Amino acid sequence: MAFPTTALAGDYRLVQVRTQPSPGSVRSGRLHLSPVDSATRAASVGGAVRELIGWFDPADGDSASRVQAGSRDPEHPGAVLAGSHLRLGQAGTLDAYVDHLTITAVSEDGFWGWWKEEPGLEVAVDRNSGRRLPDPAGFFCALRVRI
Repeated sequence: MAFPTTALAGDYRLVQVRTQPSPGSVRSGRLHLSPVDSATRAASVGGAVRELIGWFDPADGDSASRVQAGSRDPEHPGAVLAGSHLRLGQAGTLDAYVDHLTITAVSEDGFWGWWKEEPGLEVAVDRNSGRRLPDPAGFFCALRVRI
């Protein structure tokens, strides 16, 4: 991404549109991203590079399955941006949803791209055939909220 990642700090209205396994559902909420302070950056030496951290508050009341995306703890943030990859939720958690968003374009008004959900241990199965369905995925846009 040619755009400096730190310029993405701020508040956004995040809208995710699902295209698989069943298209058409939309979820949205408030995404907050802020720069990582020097102490947090120093503590992550040898670990994943965190350029921005923050949280996501869903607007649709879906906070039960995405409770970890709302974490405001700087050591375990609900949102982590590294390069062109934004993670909502806690990595390595088997019992909660994690959304992986890949940013494909950026403007001064926000950013957008595609996403894929990692539903932990949950496996979606077609009721009729018993066939395993693909994990939820789709596209998103994050529109900057200006105060």
